[in-house]
Amino acid sequence: MKREIKGIVIKFIKFAKVGAFVTFLSLGLNYFFLKIVSTPLLPTYIILYLLMISLSFFLNSKYTFKAERSIKQLIMYYGSYCSSMLLGVALLSIFKILLPFENWILAYMVVPFTMTSNFILSSLIFKKHE
Repeated sequence: MKREIKGIVIKFIKFAKVGAFVTFLSLGLNYFFLKIVSTPLLPTYIILYLLMISLSFFLNSKYTFKAERSIKQLIMYYGSYCSSMLLGVALLSIFKILLPFENWILAYMVVPFTMTSNFILSSLIFKKHE
């Protein structure tokens, strides 16, 4: 049991590292394309968002879970991120009503929940091939 918990913690840390890398890369690419190249906001946001989820899928399958990849898993991965986004929206709505914080603080408060949700769902997606 102790070994299993240690394995989960290690995977969670790796998952967080991939998430941090993809987030910073996304921020840098958004700045580059929106500020330097002056591409339009919505297409840039959508394309980069989709590409970053794909990169996250590839890195997590390889580095975090050491699992084979398939198109089915990729689709499920996108679905898991969509469901986590819905969780975030629901939590933001609740937090907005119950808590007296500014919006940017509320957005940060949602991150631990969505990250944990993404990790659990990703673990399930890649578990079949471990």
